[in-house]
Amino acid sequence: MEDESKNILGFGIFFFIIVLIVVFGSGLLFFTTQNKKNEKKTNENQEIVLSDKKKIDKSKDFIYFKGEEMVSESLSIVNKYPVINLESESANNLNKELMEYVDRIKNTLQRIESPDVSCAFGNYDNIYQTKYLDYNIYSHKEYITLFIRESNYNCDNGISIYNNVRSYTFNVLTGERINTSDLLEKYNTTLTLVIDSIRNYLNNSQVIIDEEPSIKIDETIDNLKEQFTYAIYIDDYGDLNLNFVVKTNSVDYNDNIIING
Repeated sequence: MEDESKNILGFGIFFFIIVLIVVFGSGLLFFTTQNKKNEKKTNENQEIVLSDKKKIDKSKDFIYFKGEEMVSESLSIVNKYPVINLESESANNLNKELMEYVDRIKNTLQRIESPDVSCAFGNYDNIYQTKYLDYNIYSHKEYITLFIRESNYNCDNGISIYNNVRSYTFNVLTGERINTSDLLEKYNTTLTLVIDSIRNYLNNSQVIIDEEPSIKIDETIDNLKEQFTYAIYIDDYGDLNLNFVVKTNSVDYNDNIIING
């Protein structure tokens, strides 16, 4: 009977020690996890403060627009000037370039001045023809990109299917512009690999119409030599994208592929 009591007491002490270890271990794990979370949150806040230091106007986004002017509500055409809100020579130079570019686009606007003019597509806000710009802004970690599509509108033909495109990527921590070769190097790829990706993608997308291939693959790739026929950029998910003009037997159009290395 005495031995049995000792056994019960020994088991009780052993069980108490196990519970104590579990409780202590859980507390230690919780403290370590919370400490890591707080450390991560502190680092993230430090990065935000650091990136803000390169802003010229702290009250505005890294890329914003000014001088908005409605051209046509019906066609959703708005003229506006994009501004790279970063303190660097490359940002300053690009802002001047973009202002001149938008001014050139604005000067393409032609209004219908005679009631005798007929428009197959329709008369929208008395616009006979114009070029116009659409914008996208992509942000991922320290990289921010301004993506621009240049389109054409004509009251006979409507809105163009394909667009000239251009993109400008900046590192918000340094304020410096990232060129295409640096983007390709960052993603461990090359122009040769990009061209191979385009060829494979278009081969898989090929459609045969009247026994003729619809997509002109070689002509599409050769067309990449022309200015503003493609744009490379980092999207919001961190993928490296290529937007490019696809040449066809009928109507050319823009397509987009991911070109991560």
